[in-house]
Amino acid sequence: MMGQNTRVAAFAEQVGKRYLPARPASFWACEPLFRQLLDPQFAESVINDGLRAMVDDPRQAGNGGGHTMLLAQTPTWHLALQLLVRPRRYLHSNAGHALVAPLSGRSLTADLYELPAGFRNAVFDPGCRLERIGSQTVPAGDLLALRADGVIHDYRIDAPLLLLIFETAPLAVLEWQFSRETLHAWQFVAADRQVSDLKAAAWLAGRLAHQTSLKPLKALTRHVDPGVRWAALQSIGRLSRSEARKLLANALDDPHPLVRRAARQALDRGNPAPLGG
Repeated sequence: MMGQNTRVAAFAEQVGKRYLPARPASFWACEPLFRQLLDPQFAESVINDGLRAMVDDPRQAGNGGGHTMLLAQTPTWHLALQLLVRPRRYLHSNAGHALVAPLSGRSLTADLYELPAGFRNAVFDPGCRLERIGSQTVPAGDLLALRADGVIHDYRIDAPLLLLIFETAPLAVLEWQFSRETLHAWQFVAADRQVSDLKAAAWLAGRLAHQTSLKPLKALTRHVDPGVRWAALQSIGRLSRSEARKLLANALDDPHPLVRRAARQALDRGNPAPLGG
């Protein structure tokens, strides 16, 4: 990460005193700190500092990817500038708590969607449907407060818009994506990037088919994330059919219904790696 702007460094120090990850609600105590960054000069100063750092040291690569400039990051939160240039393809649930503010003297308008009563983040249900409940405009100098698995805000983008975003690490297991046309749940991704990395590693271990991978894959069948558990089961099917059958039988009692259903289907077909191809 590039050298921190002095105001960002001061912000990070104070957040460390107020936000206690074991108590997610303590995040909201940081709102006054965030508001102090919303003056018009802040974005200009941090962007210029970043440019100077990259000019002075070519190894100082930008960070955040795409249209995002990461200003500060810890394992439990991050602060970033993000340039919105077009609406997202899907409507996304909120994986963590966040404070979002428009910069450059412009307002931010969002359409609001409510998750259904009884929504369970960790159990994906294609029948789940959003309800549109109105819109909200945030004037320049003000902010949006987004709660994990709370009201979904779909930003209207008619011209590129710069946002300052302060967000926790994921508090939810999954980030759901909903169709704009039907408002029904379309797909999901793991909210925690480490989970995605573990799924990819499990998939690769199955393709390489080294017996030395069997022990760590068996450990992943006990992971908290259902996607990781199932990816590990699939790859074990490529390494040992007998081990896969035993673990699929155990998976009939998995806490997640999709894993239980897939395990039953795999055993009925006599194929311990039904999705592996």
